[in-house]
Parts: sequence; C-alpha cells; structure tokens
Amino acid sequence: MNENFDKFDEYVMKYDINEKMIGYKYNHSYRVVHQAEEICRSLNTDTVERDLASLIALLHDIARFRQWTEYKTFSDKDSIDHADEGVKILFDEGEIKNYICDKEDYDVIKKAITYHNKISIDTENMNEREKMHCMIIRDADKLDILYAFSTNRLLGMKDEEGKGISDKIREDFFNHKLVSRKDVTNKNEEILIYVSMAYDLYYDYSKERVVNEKYFEKLYENLKNKKLFKPYFDEAIKYLKGEIKK
Repeated sequence: MNENFDKFDEYVMKYDINEKMIGYKYNHSYRVVHQAEEICRSLNTDTVERDLASLIALLHDIARFRQWTEYKTFSDKDSIDHADEGVKILFDEGEIKNYICDKEDYDVIKKAITYHNKISIDTENMNEREKMHCMIIRDADKLDILYAFSTNRLLGMKDEEGKGISDKIREDFFNHKLVSRKDVTNKNEEILIYVSMAYDLYYDYSKERVVNEKYFEKLYENLKNKKLFKPYFDEAIKYLKGEIKK
C-alpha cells in the first residue's frame, strides 16, 4: 500500500494542501483508511480484502479536492456529487492506473465509491464481496465524520435558536431512517443527518466504536438547545446499544 499512498499524496499535492479544507479532506482520507482496516480486522478478512478496502478508503473522496477548489463547498447539492465525480476521475480520466490493484477489482472499487455517499444502496444486485466493500467504506467514512463533529474543532456543529424539526424529519428519524439532506431546511435538522447515521452503521465494530468513544455524547454537549435534541440522541444511542428493536 505504501506506493499507493505515495501516488495519492502526489495527486493531492496538485492542490493547495495549506488550504484548511483541502488539508482536512487529505487527513480524513487517511483516517478512513485506518477505520476500514480496523473493520477488516474485526471481520478477520485476508490481506487481499484488507488491501482493497484500504485502497477504496484512500480514494473514496478523491473528487473532494477538485470540488473544493472549483466550488468552495463540500455540499454535493450545491455543486457535484463527489462520489460520482470520483469514479469519473478514477476510471474515465484514468487516475486509477496510477495505483497498484487488480483490474478485476475495478468494478468493486467503482461500486464502493459510487455508493459510499448515497442515502441507500441496492444490495440486491451485488454479490457478497461487492456488498462487503460497500458496507466497509460506508461505515469507515461515517465513523470519521462522527469523530470530526464530536471534537467540535474544524467541523463543530452549531444549532439554531428558535428553529424546530419538521414532521417529515422527525418521522424518518424515529423510524430509524437516514435523514435526507434534501429535506433539511435549518441547522437543527442538519445535525440530525449526522445523528441518524447511527441507523446506517452496518458492522458491530462500527456501532461499538461510536458507543465506546461517546461520539454522540460529545456532540450533544456542544449544543445549546439540549431539550430539543435529547430525545433524538437518546434514541440513536439506545439503537446502537441494541436496546431498541431494529
């Protein structure tokens, strides 16, 4: 993997690494690699699958650097779908050829990167290996996103006074569905996008990490309107602990 890390670094250095958000996504990519490897260890996968999961994690956000440079936002709805753009960069523009991997794995890489940011995925048309890699990257990515928000540093979440939660978002949340960004109209509802990630974590390792590291508790402590959010955070934490039927 070291040669792949070198190639990734070479790609990123085409952009302004000193720009805060470029630097954040660069570091995020490596933290997601670590989480993907940890998930693989929890699954006792062999080194071939672990290396593939690491490569997918390394490249899953490759389009973010172009997205930020051109649009100055990471909002896909206000710019481009960064997962679809990543597949374009890798396979249409040929960037994948710079990385050491089996060409027979290209389809797995495409699917995993394409679906890592989608609100839902169609696993019916996937084989078990494709599904595994899709789930690994989705979990690994969410774990680092939740870590970042729980630290309240670069990505600290701020709630809004006087803003409520719509019936649609409340219903989806308590039906244990991911909150869709297209339904969000204020910062309070946006916070629930991330809290609802609890419902989309697939592997036991991922759920246990969120619980053990107290990511939601740390995020909750940084919010002003605790009364509004308490039922939502309580529900997500109980869900992760298996105290609520899925």
